[in-house]
Amino acid sequence: MATKDELEQLVQASDIVSVIESHGIKLTKQGKNYKGLCPFHNEKTSSFVVSPEKKIFKCFGCGLGGNAIDFISKIENVDYYKAASTLANQIGFKLSNSKNMNKPDPLLKYYNIMQTSQAFYKKYLDNTKDGLEAKEYLHQRGLDDEVIDQFGIGLAPKNLNSLYQVLKESNYLELDMADVGLIDKSDRGYYDLFTRRIMFPIYNEFGNVVAYSGRIYNNPDKNQPKYVNSRETLLFKKRDILFNLHQAKNEILKKKRVILHEGQMDVIASYRSGLKEAVCSMGTSLTIEQAKILKKYTDHVVICYDGDKAGVHASMKAINIFESIGFKVHLVLLPNGMDPDEFVLKNGTEAYVKYFEENMIDSLAYSFEQALLNKNLSDEVVKNEVQAEVFNLLLNKRNLVDEEIYIDKLAKALGVSYNALFGEYNRLKGVNQPPVVDNSYYPPQDYVEVQPIIRPMENRYEARLFIYARSSKEKALYIDHMLNDRIDALSNENQILWIKLINDYYEKHNIFSEQEFVQSLSESDYNQYVRIVSAVENDQTPYNDDDLEACLEKMKVVKYSKKNQKLSEDIVREVSEEKKISLLAEKFKNKRQQNDLKNKRRK
Repeated sequence: MATKDELEQLVQASDIVSVIESHGIKLTKQGKNYKGLCPFHNEKTSSFVVSPEKKIFKCFGCGLGGNAIDFISKIENVDYYKAASTLANQIGFKLSNSKNMNKPDPLLKYYNIMQTSQAFYKKYLDNTKDGLEAKEYLHQRGLDDEVIDQFGIGLAPKNLNSLYQVLKESNYLELDMADVGLIDKSDRGYYDLFTRRIMFPIYNEFGNVVAYSGRIYNNPDKNQPKYVNSRETLLFKKRDILFNLHQAKNEILKKKRVILHEGQMDVIASYRSGLKEAVCSMGTSLTIEQAKILKKYTDHVVICYDGDKAGVHASMKAINIFESIGFKVHLVLLPNGMDPDEFVLKNGTEAYVKYFEENMIDSLAYSFEQALLNKNLSDEVVKNEVQAEVFNLLLNKRNLVDEEIYIDKLAKALGVSYNALFGEYNRLKGVNQPPVVDNSYYPPQDYVEVQPIIRPMENRYEARLFIYARSSKEKALYIDHMLNDRIDALSNENQILWIKLINDYYEKHNIFSEQEFVQSLSESDYNQYVRIVSAVENDQTPYNDDDLEACLEKMKVVKYSKKNQKLSEDIVREVSEEKKISLLAEKFKNKRQQNDLKNKRRK
């Protein structure tokens, strides 16, 4: 690797503000430093600070920090030395090619095999009679030569071992070829796993070919599947790969959104229409791993899947995954069940973009429409099922405006009274009860599960105050007002969490949503929140106004106890007799106030 001195010189030579802003992060100058929203976790209040003088960044929300190399390493998900090389190339800094710096990547030989195979497939498409036929098919599908080149599309020959022979002549080992899913062996010898198919290379996030999707185009065998994808290998893990992300990521950063499709041809259709921020998963439904990869670039996704039953099911699953990690989700449903590829072929690219931009709906509107779609609302059983499904949607969102709008829509659809339906919804919601804990969300990225810690008995009252505060904003602000002179009674961890709840969350929201709240927390705050909820999980005491006042009174007692303990510690440490006497007098006064409170409570 480069020497320590060289790396330090590289850091000093770089402009960390420019490095960070080049990744789509907006920074605002504040004094000597710059501030912005952290790209490594979901937040609405800027806690990400960059110091051009010290050449460092630091997020006071999630705790991540470091220099320009560290930033590139984290944002691009590469190791430190790859990040150093990237930064050096960006600013024209020369790093020495020392022995350690050139330590070979164990996957390099596999990447080279895949690169050679892609070059072979591309050459075969461009320079053969079969290639002309395949290109004609692609042209008919709307792909011109520029798009074909942009996506590196090629053609696998009819011969059973053409690629094997090319790779063998390039001195690659059969075992390595097999390890990346290009060849296999039979009694007759080695043979290619892809033949007579148009080859769409699959790149990883950093632009390395890791797999293929082979598309049939003129095979007379009707039993052949339309697409055949590479099996999983050392390079290719389906749940971690998104088609076209290597090309789309800069556009995603620029447009602050990503478009998610079902298939490669849909992605290409969006790309050639000018919507270059499009990606798709690889023959499987979206995974949490893929969503987290996209979260590095944006927190806004537009899902555009097929309108058939399978597409709707996949869309609902994707909505849940994205919203669980803090994405803003919109959807586009194309008319007549068409997919993007079909729409563009029929209507053209301009019509596609116009329809796409004008027909985005939010996830709640989409889910509501799907709940009512093709339902026999004259059947009482079906009506009850639809009502329950919509109520559940609204309970998960917990937005006062949305509740009123969609209860009104539901009432009209079901042919019932708005007031009666809203009354039922409020009874279900339990407006005077603490909200039910929803553990279906995914915890924040890098969350490490902790066992709830058994706290002293008084902390049960702290926990109950949090439960009351979750039940309504009005109650939370009342508790905050009452705690004004006794906030020190809360433990240090709970004081931090209380401030986040009152000053950060309720400042922007009228209704408590546990999913949204926890996504705004750092790992340590999230763990503390888990402890609070766990502390009263089996508490049988009913929640009511009398109990709330009892919890607030308990905080007064705790306040005095904590103050007494601190005064005792101060007295022991104090060397001045005069100050010791003063502290002792204060302790006696505090003790009298505590006793008066106890006597008042007994009465």
